[in-house]
Amino acid sequence: MAPPTGVLSSLLLLVTIAVKELTVSAGDNLIITLPDNEVELKAFVAPAPPVETTYNYEWNLISHPTDYQGEIKQGHKQTLNLSQLSVGLYVFKVTVSSENAFGEGFVNVTVKPARRVNLPPVAVVSPQLQELTLPLTSALIDGSQSTDDTEIVSYHWEEINGPFIEEKTSVDSPVLRLSNLDPGNYSFRLTVTDSDGATNSTTAALIVNNAVDYPPVANAGPNHTITLPQNSITLNGNQSSDDHQIVLYEWSLGPGSEGKHVVMQGVQTPYLHLSAMQEGDYTFQLKVTDSSRQQSTAVVTVIVQPENNRPPVAVAGPDKELIFPVESATLDGSSSSDDHGIVFYHWEHVRGPSAVEMENIDKAIATVTGLQVGTYHFRLTVKDQQGLSSTSTLTVAVKKENNSPPRARAGGRHVLVLPNNSITLDGSRSTDDQRIVSYLWIRDGQSPAAGDVIDGSDHSVALQLTNLVEGVYTFHLRVTDSQGASDTDTATVEVQPDPRKSGLVELTLQVGVGQLTEQRKDTLVRQLAVLLNVLDSDIKVQKIRAHSDLSTVIVFYVQSRPPFKVLKAAEVARNLHMRLSKEKADFLLFKVLRVDTAGCLLKCSGHGHCDPLTKRCICSHLWMENLIQRYIWDGESNCEWSIFYVTVLAFTLIVLTGGFTWLCICCCKRQKRTKIRKKTKYTILDNMDEQERMELRPKYGIKHRSTEHNSSLMVSESEFDSDQDTIFSREKMERGNPKVSMNGSIRNGASFSYCSKDR
Repeated sequence: MAPPTGVLSSLLLLVTIAVKELTVSAGDNLIITLPDNEVELKAFVAPAPPVETTYNYEWNLISHPTDYQGEIKQGHKQTLNLSQLSVGLYVFKVTVSSENAFGEGFVNVTVKPARRVNLPPVAVVSPQLQELTLPLTSALIDGSQSTDDTEIVSYHWEEINGPFIEEKTSVDSPVLRLSNLDPGNYSFRLTVTDSDGATNSTTAALIVNNAVDYPPVANAGPNHTITLPQNSITLNGNQSSDDHQIVLYEWSLGPGSEGKHVVMQGVQTPYLHLSAMQEGDYTFQLKVTDSSRQQSTAVVTVIVQPENNRPPVAVAGPDKELIFPVESATLDGSSSSDDHGIVFYHWEHVRGPSAVEMENIDKAIATVTGLQVGTYHFRLTVKDQQGLSSTSTLTVAVKKENNSPPRARAGGRHVLVLPNNSITLDGSRSTDDQRIVSYLWIRDGQSPAAGDVIDGSDHSVALQLTNLVEGVYTFHLRVTDSQGASDTDTATVEVQPDPRKSGLVELTLQVGVGQLTEQRKDTLVRQLAVLLNVLDSDIKVQKIRAHSDLSTVIVFYVQSRPPFKVLKAAEVARNLHMRLSKEKADFLLFKVLRVDTAGCLLKCSGHGHCDPLTKRCICSHLWMENLIQRYIWDGESNCEWSIFYVTVLAFTLIVLTGGFTWLCICCCKRQKRTKIRKKTKYTILDNMDEQERMELRPKYGIKHRSTEHNSSLMVSESEFDSDQDTIFSREKMERGNPKVSMNGSIRNGASFSYCSKDR
């Protein structure tokens, strides 16, 4: 039985009086900013607790950021200390209670991220000072290496001073391109701005010099001495030179020769013909003038000597002593002299064994072959221009002595690291008791055939080789002395691969190799550095060679910043090709014909080898390229597909496609036939006269069926049901008509007919 309403009201009043509501505050909401991650919260309660009574405090964290991993410690005190707070919103609840009092308070603590201190950008231009000389009138200044702690959002170039430039491109891009420059000193300022609006500027200087026109250099030729009665001579000044063109030659008598008798012809040509000269010293001055009217002079002296003549002096050289066998001996009369010059030499064999042959007997140096053991005497006769002569005799003694064979020293083993592909093998340490008369270097048959011998040095003491390829070369040195004894020694050259081979890139440019100057090469390197986003010093040009008369191949590699490491050639070539394809085809100084790796680096999937000329894979037998990867994916040549499996897969796909097509055709035919076929409904006609049956006959075609005693008529209303079979059910006939007997005969002449109607 429920208590009376008055009793309930009394109880509620007692409870309300018993539990007093406290006003609790945890203070104002707090906002702190990292790195400050500590906070102190304090609860305030009204009214204050009675004497000898204390409140109980309970702090609870209602919500917090997901990455906060801390816990509330000492949460039963009036003051709560928190630390290691992360960014986000924290909601705290404090509950204050005693035996007959209770209250709650809430406070929010918001932790904001640390304020970012923006650093201004740093503008960097490369090069800071650039000097050009006409006719080169274009330049690049790169500001892409400028840096910022966040991001540079704008670049702006402006000309500070210098001649006015009509064509300036990319003034708001990292790279400033200048063209059609006039001579003068230019200054450009680059201003960069970061995402916070901070700016920084720097300047670059550009000096454009006029084309230098150097003065000509006159060359009148060497001094001359002639002897009377010769009184004419031609002076040659065609060795004079100029960087552009010499337009005028002027010959004249030099200082100290004015008034002397001489006939001068061709004074305004490079060639001055002098005649009717007399004894004495003549000085002639040549003045040349270039197309800029700059001039230069040179002086030549001609001495005309009197006719007095002394006979020549024949010198056949010191006597010789040779060791048999000897292939040949040299007869040297070049030390013979005359006051005007020797015009005639003649050697002859005057005594000794007769079986000798002589060559160049009418020259200063003659050669004798076929020497045998014995003593030979040779006479030299010389004559001057006046016909005066002189003779001298040379004795050659050929002796037979015991001979020790020579000792060959080929130089041992050598190691060569590409791209250094040249070396000299020194055989000079070979020895003999007399002398070595021949050296022959022979390449071993198992050595690589590539590699060239320079200037026929395989028959000299030092073998000079170039264009060597990777591999081990073996060379045999055969030395032979004058007696025909010989010895052989072996030298090996191990050519190791270029450690930077995987990083070499070939860049083919449409420019003759002779037109690629050092200055243009430096400009080209700076342009490549801009395209590849590296420093100029990171691009190392290893080789420059002619590809054809109108094209040049530059082989280079790119190294990364410290720690230095050579970048892969395939990545560099792909990156360069991509940058040139994106509207930068004319960025470089010359047109690019091809970009590729210097070596063939393809692995060919282990089923072939890479052609070094075409840089494509040549697959082994029964293997072929993965056409999907070659033409759709990364385009790298490969040998991934087996021809056997490809053939089986293709045959299987053809069979499956044919079977599926045949199945679809069959299903379509069956569905079409089902649609044409129509259902037929039959009714039994009994005790009908002929006229009624005729009325039920179809307009086109009636089918009759006969029985043993009587005939029945089947009528169909559909003229398109010729392919349907008429089904007679004797059982049905007997059940439907009692006049039909059990043996199927028709009584009282009754006829049965089935009439079909379309449903």
